Amino acid sequence: MKRWVFFIWLAILFLATSIPSGAFPEVGVFGVDKLCHLFLYSVLTIFLFFSYGERNWKFFVLIALIALLDELHQYYIPGRCMNIYDLGADLLGGGVTFWVLKT
Repeated sequence: MKRWVFFIWLAILFLATSIPSGAFPEVGVFGVDKLCHLFLYSVLTIFLFFSYGERNWKFFVLIALIALLDELHQYYIPGRCMNIYDLGADLLGGGVTFWVLKT
């Protein structure tokens, strides 16, 4: 897989998290937000996994760093905030996907 796919998904991820929260419709279903985080970081992990050859613990550190930077970046977006539960969903999506792909 080409590395540009990973970078395009990363750009889409950061663009999506740059949209102020008022632009999104209210979803009354509990947990949908966390499922979105799981999905986004699962796909990011898949693209990173198949784009780069080395797949050790440093790989997950990179996913965790991206997730942390994404949550920090949301602190500066109107109507959004840094959320530890969102970070947890990001790490869970990336971690479980990496674990499944690695085994």
